[in-house]
Amino acid sequence: MSKLILTLSAAAAIAAPAFARTPLDFTWEGHKIVGTIDQIGRTQVIKGRDLSTGHSFELHVKSGQVYGEIEGQLVSYPAPRHKLAAATAG
Repeated sequence: MSKLILTLSAAAAIAAPAFARTPLDFTWEGHKIVGTIDQIGRTQVIKGRDLSTGHSFELHVKSGQVYGEIEGQLVSYPAPRHKLAAATAG
């Protein structure tokens, strides 16, 4: 599961500038990630699926913290400080 958390950390970093529903579709370390990013107030909501494993996720990013559910497990960790290159999103 730690690899999936790292993958979704990448998603959270890419999501940083989202303001409206934005599609999410990228591959990172062999994981094909698809989903959407929504801005709800001051919270970004990232929902999707890792097509490589079939695991779904829903993450909320607010005030430098990521929390939510990955593979049915609750997670919480600091949001990545550095944004990834937008070229990895497709």
